[in-house]
Amino acid sequence: MPKGKIIEGIIQKATELGAHRIVPLLSDRVTARLDEESAADKAEKWRATAIEAIKQCGSAWLPQVDAPVTPREYLARGEKFELPLIASLQDDRRHPREHIKTFQDEKGRLPKTVCVWVGPEGDFTPAEMSAAKSAGALPITLGRLVLRSETAAIYCLSILNYELQSKAG
Repeated sequence: MPKGKIIEGIIQKATELGAHRIVPLLSDRVTARLDEESAADKAEKWRATAIEAIKQCGSAWLPQVDAPVTPREYLARGEKFELPLIASLQDDRRHPREHIKTFQDEKGRLPKTVCVWVGPEGDFTPAEMSAAKSAGALPITLGRLVLRSETAAIYCLSILNYELQSKAG
């Protein structure tokens, strides 16, 4: 969860790009901290941002915008996705296209559910990265350049839209 109004821009663009759900993460390297009441207020404000975005882009889908949680709290929910991905600066990462192709080769179809973790500037901590990978998240590269978190989120959704929609139709 980036500081200031940057998160609103991410929610707006993620909505326009067809995200079904947005979960702001309060990772260890995030400077913004919220109490439970502030988090609920923010989530309601972000929902309004998503509503404005669907009006602009003509989408019939309003994404769910969750209140911020820590990566540990999110993982404790035990939610499952067919293709969980995590943006990573570590060496063991692959292009998202490779993970999609591997999934398609193994299952004979595209994934129905995809989750993408995008960390703060400086990446997730080693412990956070390890926990997400232990829960099944596959590390992906976002190219040679190190992107700001808001650019990385938009990049990931754009790549997924391209890869999943171009192969679906």
